[in-house]
Amino acid sequence: MTTLRSTLSALALSGALLATTAGPAIADSASTGATSQSAAAAVTKKQKLAKLKSLTLDSNSSRGKWDAALTQHLQKKQAIRKYKFNWKTDYCSKSPENIAGGYTFKWACYRHDFGYRNYKTLVGKYYFKKDHKSRIDKAFLRDMNVACDYRPWADPYTPAQRKKLKAACKKTAKKYYQAVVALG
Repeated sequence: MTTLRSTLSALALSGALLATTAGPAIADSASTGATSQSAAAAVTKKQKLAKLKSLTLDSNSSRGKWDAALTQHLQKKQAIRKYKFNWKTDYCSKSPENIAGGYTFKWACYRHDFGYRNYKTLVGKYYFKKDHKSRIDKAFLRDMNVACDYRPWADPYTPAQRKKLKAACKKTAKKYYQAVVALG
């Protein structure tokens, strides 16, 4: 009976020791799990660069992605807010955004500002100019040319007038592009 009592006491003691030493280990693993979840939720620089590139490519697909991202930003959706992008813009700075014939470069300028501001912050001016500026400028030209292809469903201009207005719009787009290539 004494042997049984000492064995039970030893088991109880070892159980108590196990419970007290395992507690912090279990608590540590729970807090580590929470930390790894928040770390997994944080966006890395590599992920931010990949998302930024997808929004600033010289393609219609990228423009569509940027439009969707802007909509998400305006709706304060976490899917885009987690990247902490700079969405500030002055549109076309001191150049006219609205062009005769109902054309507007406002959204082309907004996406251009978005690319410039975010890349300069993320990679610095040197790597921005070296690796990203040319692509963003070309996307800007594409976006302006797409704007110049706009034609209202109830066009008040004759086909000849519209042709001249469109040509003037494309000429203005080229000038804006040349300006950002030279000065941007």
